[in-house]
Amino acid sequence: MNLDQQGDTSLLKIDNLSFHYGNATILKNMNLHIQSPGLYALHGESGSGKTTFMNIVALIQKPSTGQMTLFNQSIDFTNQEQIDEYRKKIAYFFQDLNLIESLTVRENLHVISLINEQEMSNDRLIEQAEKLKMSEKLDVTVSQLSGGERQRAAFLKIMLFDYSLILLDEPTNNLDKDNIQMMLDMLSELKKTKTILVVTHSETIVQQADVVFRFEELNKRNQAI
Repeated sequence: MNLDQQGDTSLLKIDNLSFHYGNATILKNMNLHIQSPGLYALHGESGSGKTTFMNIVALIQKPSTGQMTLFNQSIDFTNQEQIDEYRKKIAYFFQDLNLIESLTVRENLHVISLINEQEMSNDRLIEQAEKLKMSEKLDVTVSQLSGGERQRAAFLKIMLFDYSLILLDEPTNNLDKDNIQMMLDMLSELKKTKTILVVTHSETIVQQADVVFRFEELNKRNQAI
């Protein structure tokens, strides 16, 4: 995929981004530029700072230094109004799934629709739930779901609502082979029109990606100067 095919349009642009926690340098002088829809894999070892990086892209954490552009707009991490507005355009699939245990799957999705100010189409919900084999689980509380069902419930929001950027942090954890293939099929469909950045150890996802970024090559913290 040619990352320059759309000129100066920047879906995601990271310039010299660093993040320090106390005396520790977690991220150092990272640069990343994505201009086109597609599936982009961020591949690297555990503990290398990938989740911290994704939290910054998701506007959850603030970088120590550097610049970030989203949807062709420079991000001001001190501007809470801008941060809140842009978060509505981003779907973030957390490793902890960020589901409310005491609510049903349907109720969780309703909360998301209110937060993102997007109406939830019941017809689309039925269609996507069927694809994810969650039709019988929509009115079951999250606390009663298996690990794989929780993964699929969290993934349902990505299929249900309209997001400009989709961030996935190890989305195939707790899924068996058939469910992994089902998720890959969904990602293959989404990547035609959406920008998807996925942190993964899965070689299967890496093989399906349009572009693979090796995190250790992007993050200069362990590289000799």
